[in-house]
Amino acid sequence: MSVIIDSVSGDQIEAFFQTMGVPFGFDPTPESNKFFANITETERLRAAYDGDQIVATFGAYSFQLTVPGGVLSTAGTTAVTVLPTHRRQGVMRSLMTEHLAEVHRRNEPLAALWASESSIYGRFGYGPACEQAVMKLQKPFARMQQPPEIRGTMKLVDSDSAIEIFPKIFDVVARARPGMFQRSHNWWQHRILSDPEHRRNGATAHQRVLHVRDDQPVGYALYRTHTNHAEGTADVRLVELIGTDSDAEKALWQYIFGIDLSDSIKYWNQPIDDPLRWWLEQPRRMERTIEDSLWVRLVDVVGALTGRRYSTADSIVFRMQDELCPWNDGVFRLNVDSDGTGSCEPANAEPEIEMTAYALGTAYLGGHRFRDLARSGVVTGTQNALDRADRLFAWYPLPWCQEIF
Repeated sequence: MSVIIDSVSGDQIEAFFQTMGVPFGFDPTPESNKFFANITETERLRAAYDGDQIVATFGAYSFQLTVPGGVLSTAGTTAVTVLPTHRRQGVMRSLMTEHLAEVHRRNEPLAALWASESSIYGRFGYGPACEQAVMKLQKPFARMQQPPEIRGTMKLVDSDSAIEIFPKIFDVVARARPGMFQRSHNWWQHRILSDPEHRRNGATAHQRVLHVRDDQPVGYALYRTHTNHAEGTADVRLVELIGTDSDAEKALWQYIFGIDLSDSIKYWNQPIDDPLRWWLEQPRRMERTIEDSLWVRLVDVVGALTGRRYSTADSIVFRMQDELCPWNDGVFRLNVDSDGTGSCEPANAEPEIEMTAYALGTAYLGGHRFRDLARSGVVTGTQNALDRADRLFAWYPLPWCQEIF
């Protein structure tokens, strides 16, 4: 029986989650189904049906993603699974092809995802645009070279206060850092501050600390503590630490360092340019593992390149290879004015650089250099063209995505 790609109706949502749980390795429960349903955009779900059985899942969130100097509509690709019984049959390629066409129809220049496996998404034109540091610091080394004199106050707040205040702090930071996406009130309520037992993994409920300076909220941290009674150890598990400036971040870290009865501090998703390591008395004692996080796919090359800003004025002609989005396949010219605004259009000219959608997605947010990609053979071009492209696309701060979705 042939597999058919179709939308997902309300009475099929539970079956959708059941199928999704098999490849991802979890057992859906009424609580987890409710959690997913609260943040799911049902109209953007797709499934592959073999008869009346769902054998593959696919979905998207409607995001506003920060890019260098701007914000662009982005499809947050999610819930991508295929049952083991239907692998190697082109099901995922069919779902992805339909997804990218639908994103294009919606005039979303970008698609983005967190890759469960790094071997999958490059062939669909997604490139690893952001990185994260997985951090661990033993408590005896949680000391700063120059302990800050914290101006203002720290206080623990309840979830009602958090949902009123935290988004204002977050929005200031999210607008400035590429890779972060805006959060709706619904997302804050059900995804960030919702704290059901099944999401705690044996740790405590959320602790929510707010930092106020000069009567203005300037930072917050969400964390849990986890105790291993068998081993007699405990650790602080940071969920998120957001400050509007370095002083706020430093003050929040000092608060975290002061939590008693803990042996270590863990942060699963720290920006790789986080200044903490430069503040520490013994920075080499902080364990950091660098991993890929957000992968970006340019669905509309013209719209995506016109929608971001650049670091210098220049013009460059490039050849884009894009089988899945044929409207992107061709030669384009990027022109950037002295104020950093750019325009992109098809060009009848000899390309200076040739690249795939994967390569452009990797470099788009300013976190990776074309010269490095050229050394690996992912991009080809003259040294002069690669140097100019690196100067154009460079951006500060480095891209970072605040959470998996």
